[in-house]
Amino acid sequence: MKTTLYTIIIAFLLNTAFSAGSATDKKTNYGKDYKSAIKLIKKSKYDDAIDKLMALVDVDTTDFTKADVFNEIGFAYRKSQDFDNASKYYDKALKLEPNHLGALEYQGEMYVDLGQKENALANLEKLRNLVGEKDSYFKELNNYISKN
Repeated sequence: MKTTLYTIIIAFLLNTAFSAGSATDKKTNYGKDYKSAIKLIKKSKYDDAIDKLMALVDVDTTDFTKADVFNEIGFAYRKSQDFDNASKYYDKALKLEPNHLGALEYQGEMYVDLGQKENALANLEKLRNLVGEKDSYFKELNNYISKN
């Protein structure tokens, strides 16, 4: 009886050790992948950025949120002049996080690009209520509206 119990315990411990080791071996640095996608956006390589970001939509990480990914996908589509997809991804980001500051700002900029100033001003007002007029998100959208 004791031998069987020891065998079960040893088998359990070995299985746990091998499982933990294999999970560690397959760990991916999603934060690095996300930053790489942002760098592609800054280089105006929007299609490459979209591909990289799409691969991150369903990952489980603390480096960024799904709303962050959707927001950046929306931004890349907007910069590519694909406003239908930009709108779709900003909406997805805001559905997950209705107060996502980046999505509110970028969506507001898209509204300006589309000639929908009232919608842009609504986003600006929401940003004012969330973070105030001294915050960079508010300032950037306010400037974008003023200049366009």
